[in-house]
Amino acid sequence: MTPLASEPLRLIPYAGDALRVLGECHGLAFCHLAVPPRFAGPPPHIHHDFDEAIYVLTGALTVVSGREDPQPAAAGTLILAARGTRHTFANHTDEPAQVLGVWSPGSALTFMEDIGAALPATGAPDPARLAEIYRRHNSEVAP
Repeated sequence: MTPLASEPLRLIPYAGDALRVLGECHGLAFCHLAVPPRFAGPPPHIHHDFDEAIYVLTGALTVVSGREDPQPAAAGTLILAARGTRHTFANHTDEPAQVLGVWSPGSALTFMEDIGAALPATGAPDPARLAEIYRRHNSEVAP
């Protein structure tokens, strides 16, 4: 088997850093991200057109799924957010968390491009701007 030629790494700004697109096609996208320390995360939200998964490689996140209380997600935790599921995450620690993100279909990266640019590494994002981005991508903020 011959390895595929490596394409230039695509970067998507996200919360003051960047999602590093490891691979993408119509049905699937894989990205690496360092979630900044003390990152408040996006507001709880629901995606109607795509599924999302986050695998915590190093560090720790706090995750909300559905209406459950926040749960710790240490390294080795897989977080699944099927379309239609309310979810969010944050990094409440003083260290970055390294994560692998997976989206299906891969077109979800257009949402990540828009939302990533609107989420600051620290402090609160503009709620009206976020609500508009979610609306444009058939997603919704779900407090």
